[in-house]
Amino acid sequence: MVDNRTRDNHGVSIQARDINGPITVHPRTDASVPGWVDTALPVHRCDVGELGVHNALPGDEGEGLPPYVARDVDEEIDRRLAAVSEAPRGGLVLVTGASTSGKTRALVEALGRTLPDRMLVAPPEGADLRALPAWLGERAESAPQGWVVWLDDLERHLGSSGLTPTLVAELGLAGAVVAATIRRNHLEALRPSPTDRAFTAEGVGYAVLKTPPVVVERRWNPQERDRARASGDERLVQAADDERFGVAEQLAAGPLLQQAWNGGPDGGHARGYALVAAAVGLAEAGVSSPLTREQIQAVHVAYLPAPPPLPEEDDQAWEWATCPRSGMAGLLVPADHEGRRWRAFDYLTHQGPLPEAVWRTALETTTGQERLDVGLTAHSADLYDVAEAAWTPLAEQGYNAAMVDLGLLLEEVGRVGEAEAWLRRAAGKGEINAMHAFGILLYRSGRLEEAEPWYRRAAEGGLAGAMFNFGLLLQEVGRLEEAESWYRRAADVDEIDAMGNLAILLSRSGRFGEAESWYRRAAEKGRSDAMFNLGLLLKGLGRDGEAEAWFRWAAEEGEVKAMNNLGLMLEEAGRIGEAEAWYRRAVDGGDTEAVFNLGLLMHREGRSKGAEEWYRRAAAEGDPGAMSNLGVLLNDAGRVEEAVSWFRQAAEAGHPGAAHNLAVLLGEAGRGREAEAW
Repeated sequence: MVDNRTRDNHGVSIQARDINGPITVHPRTDASVPGWVDTALPVHRCDVGELGVHNALPGDEGEGLPPYVARDVDEEIDRRLAAVSEAPRGGLVLVTGASTSGKTRALVEALGRTLPDRMLVAPPEGADLRALPAWLGERAESAPQGWVVWLDDLERHLGSSGLTPTLVAELGLAGAVVAATIRRNHLEALRPSPTDRAFTAEGVGYAVLKTPPVVVERRWNPQERDRARASGDERLVQAADDERFGVAEQLAAGPLLQQAWNGGPDGGHARGYALVAAAVGLAEAGVSSPLTREQIQAVHVAYLPAPPPLPEEDDQAWEWATCPRSGMAGLLVPADHEGRRWRAFDYLTHQGPLPEAVWRTALETTTGQERLDVGLTAHSADLYDVAEAAWTPLAEQGYNAAMVDLGLLLEEVGRVGEAEAWLRRAAGKGEINAMHAFGILLYRSGRLEEAEPWYRRAAEGGLAGAMFNFGLLLQEVGRLEEAESWYRRAADVDEIDAMGNLAILLSRSGRFGEAESWYRRAAEKGRSDAMFNLGLLLKGLGRDGEAEAWFRWAAEEGEVKAMNNLGLMLEEAGRIGEAEAWYRRAVDGGDTEAVFNLGLLMHREGRSKGAEEWYRRAAAEGDPGAMSNLGVLLNDAGRVEEAVSWFRQAAEAGHPGAAHNLAVLLGEAGRGREAEAW
């Protein structure tokens, strides 16, 4: 008879692996209190333009910014602001989107709705924030409702600010939450990968950018456009009716400026176009500081089209690039009152890879943290030679962040000896991120005893990723009580991977209630593996309805094993069509057990042709159960010799039922001596 085992819901919990902590290092903090700390204002009194909201095209009567139109993400931003404001350790609310998507306005308006009486401090670019918790703590009486630290265009603050998850927590203890925006392209270039456990993607970047962002889309949906039309502001009505662009980008004249720039070469402004392209390119390469005219001109030749026609004269080109359009910004906008430093209007984008001249100028004109960011941007573009060129001089100067990132890069490209030398040198200076990174290299090399003291020092220094990795090492060598302790310490400071691994240890020791609590915390933060593991736990406790819900959520997040387990539960409940659909999705995702289960479902449903196809696929992947069931299917169809062959393969692979079936068939065929052997 058919082997009916349906593979109990997959019982091996998904356990997170090691974390490579992103590295940043900064100059020592000046003890003096800067003026921007003492000029804080309540949120409801802040000028939105001063906070970074783009100007809008003026109305017919010279009106300024139009009224705010509610976006669908407003509720989520409000929820996150409320959550971090209530959390003892505060938190970061990060909003991302393309330029002129409306992200800054959305976050400003949300602050006004949820935290209107908090005092807002807006550090300028270049400010070191590591002393800010102490400064705010000393001024607590002036902010009875607490503080908001406002960081618009966060990419311009990362290097100098010293902003890390630890600093965010310190600000929280001082009564402050951090509200920040960042353009999506910068977020993708500078943050560690949230999913890839390979060391490089996780090890190069800014840890604070691992915070899940709220995404504000540039394109407005129909409901948002309807709200814009109902506003009564003619500018909003016209923008809502033009569905080629988002409403906010039209108000900021983004498409108008992009069109003017793109038309430069054909309009006799080839050099002007190239000047703007140079500024755009340098920004895309990670140069966040405003640029001098000389820096822009040094690069622009790379963007000049081949002659003819001859480009216009320098001064004429500069005037074209900088002149305001439609009462708004120019293509290049001044970054100071003297007109000595400039940036490209941040909406403008250029397709294709950056010319070599851009990278060369970026390396020639940047130092310190900004040069490190150029390396990060190059690394995210897989330009490892540029990244190495960016980081090597900094590392040679003793810059810890560069030593670590260079070490990680060298390990990635197989130059492990050089990598170890740089990481050892950085760790020897006592900086916790460097010690953590060096511990990771030793761990990856199988040198666990050497890795342990470096992990311990970094963990005792308060680095959550090191706490987690130390727990992982301790678990691997069987020191489970110590592992649990470090997982717990990491989980208590919101290290999501540690929550999941702590829950696994608790579950294995029978502490199911506590395990469930930690799984839920990780799952509610969006971890699909925790959703899956919570489903496993609940299924084992007989709470099938809850288990199905968590399997479904995990499956919808792309967790392949959850798709298979959801299929099993649906099949058990007689919901065959749904079960088959989820099995197929699991198969498409590479789950081999789902291949077998799909064959078994079809076998039970009498769909022999389909069952044979899926059994053969599973058998080809070495599944003894599929081999045995394929033998049953073939025997029932009268294809005895084929059945014998598959039973034999299954039996040789250790399947006990197949050995019995093989003996029966051999006996029936008069091959008693062979049958006795089985």
